[in-house]
Amino acid sequence: MRWIRATEHNAIEVGLNLRQQDKTEVMLSHGLAPIEAVVLSYEASTVCQAIEGDCGNTVALTGVVDNKIWLLGTSRLTATKEHRRDLCKYGGEWVDYCLGASGGYLENMVYSKNKRAIRWLKHLGFTVEQPKPFGPSAALFCPFWRYA
Repeated sequence: MRWIRATEHNAIEVGLNLRQQDKTEVMLSHGLAPIEAVVLSYEASTVCQAIEGDCGNTVALTGVVDNKIWLLGTSRLTATKEHRRDLCKYGGEWVDYCLGASGGYLENMVYSKNKRAIRWLKHLGFTVEQPKPFGPSAALFCPFWRYA
């Protein structure tokens, strides 16, 4: 896996192949279709990277809008042991970079039923709070944040 400069093509590729947990999350949090969520996130980000899998396919996009860090991926993002290992290793480096680029503070919301994402966020040093209603659906989301 490698991290590359994101393009609109990468955003469309991820949007067309968004994994189910991310589809659910963007619909509940913002009422957006997958491709719309990825492209809007890409366009609004001050920093944005694509993550390329072993075969050269785009497996995820990640970025920062204001102080909100986000990641939207395909099922290939965590399909192999190597991808999961690389995501933890390089994800930490990416978060550190984003903290520097954003003035030392990052935050967002994660769907409370997305236990893998919550575990990964904690691994990356984020504080994950108790769930509260969020978005047009008023589904339960956990605020998360981290200071540099």
